[in-house]
Amino acid sequence: MAISFEVGIASQNKVDEVLCGDVVEVQRDEQSTVIVLSDGLGSGVKANILATLTARIASRLLIRGVPLSEVVETISSTLPVCQVRNLAYSTFSILQIFKNGTGYLIQYDNPRAMLLRRNQPPIPLKGKERQYGSRKISETMLELDDGDTLILCSDGVTHAGVEALLPLGLGEEGLERMLRQEVGLKNSAQILAEEIVECCECYSAGTMGDDTTAVVVKVRPLIKGVLLSGPPLDKAQDQAMVDAFFEGKKTRAICGGTSANIVSRLRNLPIDADLSYVDPKIPPIAKMPGVDLVTEGVLTLTRVVQVLESGQIRIKNKKDGASLLLQWLLSCDEIDLLVGLRINAAHLTPGLPYSMGLRSTVLQKLHDLLSERGKICRLHWY
Repeated sequence: MAISFEVGIASQNKVDEVLCGDVVEVQRDEQSTVIVLSDGLGSGVKANILATLTARIASRLLIRGVPLSEVVETISSTLPVCQVRNLAYSTFSILQIFKNGTGYLIQYDNPRAMLLRRNQPPIPLKGKERQYGSRKISETMLELDDGDTLILCSDGVTHAGVEALLPLGLGEEGLERMLRQEVGLKNSAQILAEEIVECCECYSAGTMGDDTTAVVVKVRPLIKGVLLSGPPLDKAQDQAMVDAFFEGKKTRAICGGTSANIVSRLRNLPIDADLSYVDPKIPPIAKMPGVDLVTEGVLTLTRVVQVLESGQIRIKNKKDGASLLLQWLLSCDEIDLLVGLRINAAHLTPGLPYSMGLRSTVLQKLHDLLSERGKICRLHWY
């Protein structure tokens, strides 16, 4: 059985800050997945720059096999120095997991990662300390199995509640208690990450005193998905596109009424439309036998792209088409995007943003954003 690693990311900015000082980068190749959570010094723009540089340098170098000592040295020599504190400082947690289940965890000044295994209590991962230049870094070797869950977080989680409901902050013991009692560990990685951040918001009485980020990694069987959107440029390709859509053992989604009608006609499958608007800005969904999700096309896809670009994903308890589609996309590890290139005249309505009228542009952007989150995406044009 092929195992994979479902990654959920949830962040909340410090109060009155536009940018988050915590940054998460995910890189994946055929051998391993690298996840980096970095927390920049302070908050706002400066912190975001420090964290972004750290996360991108670390993830891109490690996925290419560069030794950790060189990665740490590169980060130290690259980060700009804060003129106020005279420091070039960014904490980080780096997790590299290989396909055979072995893992390598590196932690520098972030709260300790938690390992959840079967029915055992959360296990804080301290690791062995090693000196790299001026930095003491904790290293932990892992042997992960199906069903294991790893949780990385910034210090905004352990500091949650300071000057609010928890004068001394949540702390590590409070985080362990939260994981045992207050969140749904059986939920998807994304929903679990959102629940952790939501609990921190509650302890902080809705006013976050620091950037707060939770990253959840679940070890589970590989999930493949295929999304069909848009009619082919040549109608003679309709059958080939539908055949590709139903090929193999995959979860399936259709985005677009015309696309759903093509599948319905060629496979003799009924479409059951739901005319209720959960969100007045997002068209309703439909149901079709053998297909996991059927949504409207460009409007729904554009909303998904906007949410992914914002980095502030919140899909818990949301039932509109865009949230359901985003939840489906995040649940897949490998996604084939079957994109028809025929232009819908309705998308060229005057006053509509030009980029939204081109389905191919939206799907290309979606491909890029999912790839940035470590998904294996393949575009197929018709």
